[in-house]
Amino acid sequence: MTRESTGTGDSNEVLTEIDRTDDALAGSNLLVDLAPGIFGQQQAGWLVTIETDEGLVQIDTGDQAQASLAAIRSRTDAVFTDIVFSHGHQRYNLACRDWVLDCVRTSGRVPRVIAHENVPRRQRRYQESSGLQNRLLERQFRYPKGSLEGRQFPFTTPTHVFRDTFVIDAPGRVIEVHHAPSETDDAVAVWLPGDKVLYGGPACIPFFPNVGSPQRPVRDPVRWADTLDRLAVFPAEVLICEFGDPVRGHEQIADYLASTAAALRWCHRTVVELMNEGRNIAEIVNIVEFPTEVFDRPWLVEGYTSLEHVLRDVYRTQFGWWEDLNPTSLHPAHPTDVARELRAAVADPQAVLDRARALMQAGQVQLALHVVDLLALGDAADAPTAQAKQLKAELCRAAALANPSYVTQSLYLNGADELDRAAVEGDR
Repeated sequence: MTRESTGTGDSNEVLTEIDRTDDALAGSNLLVDLAPGIFGQQQAGWLVTIETDEGLVQIDTGDQAQASLAAIRSRTDAVFTDIVFSHGHQRYNLACRDWVLDCVRTSGRVPRVIAHENVPRRQRRYQESSGLQNRLLERQFRYPKGSLEGRQFPFTTPTHVFRDTFVIDAPGRVIEVHHAPSETDDAVAVWLPGDKVLYGGPACIPFFPNVGSPQRPVRDPVRWADTLDRLAVFPAEVLICEFGDPVRGHEQIADYLASTAAALRWCHRTVVELMNEGRNIAEIVNIVEFPTEVFDRPWLVEGYTSLEHVLRDVYRTQFGWWEDLNPTSLHPAHPTDVARELRAAVADPQAVLDRARALMQAGQVQLALHVVDLLALGDAADAPTAQAKQLKAELCRAAALANPSYVTQSLYLNGADELDRAAVEGDR
């Protein structure tokens, strides 16, 4: 299994050897017609190919260059004139350099690489934090631990960046690329006025918007809602979302955009009201109820993110890192020291284990996790601590089964795997 980049930019070599069995974004190279003259491959978002009289305009290149290009070449030999980045997340365009080189070899033409002006800054941040980013991806997409260790990101620097709008005035098709901050501050949407086709990019997914990702910086839900309002101005008859089938029909598209924006603003308004009452985030996520009259849409269900995560990001847009308002959290001791002292303070560890198991049997998995952590966070080699870690792994898997959010499931399952791995290593 490949664990690091060669530094040559051959992202296909780096990533295709990774086991993607449980990877939600592994995708396919099957070509799907999205609209007349527009087709795509569903991977980490749609790789969208737009045909013009001059050649092809490509939205995103993914991270599987050879297979993705081969799929397109099974349909057309037209040259690529432009490559557009939907946003700056790593795997959406890790293969871009390979696409550019292929274009040069096969047609002698260098396509423009178009992105929002914030993309280069994001690329630099990811390069600086590559170790962190690799571990983040391992946890979130269920890669084996260490499978991305040492990997560098073979990013392609855009040749053309813009702030608000970039127009590709191609023969036979005008393509407008608009800044559409949502999941990221560098996201774009693409409008084809002659076709009434709107590509919404990461602003539009078939689940509740991916606000509040536990491992990502804050994503402002009001900014996202504002973007959806701007997209609603376009008289689209086809909306290509980042994932899933396109939304078709102007009325259905208008409902999708308006209801999603309304739900995001409801989350913002509700959290701020509760913060005004003096509630901390732990209280808020446990008392908020989501009204069906706002959230009863098939695209507002929990699928990738969790509604609780959305509330957390609203909180972070209004406040600092001191989320629980507990004075103990202001200057915390080292976790190892805390675990040691908790273990020393527990006079009857069996009572802790028994209580955690009783809560689990009663269906109170989250409370059981809090209780078992009195023992499970420690490094002691005694039997109660080992039993607590084993029980915590079991609780994490139960919590994953009970939650519809892919991200939440991944992080619970990763935690269980880490505990199992530590137990095996401790037995050696």
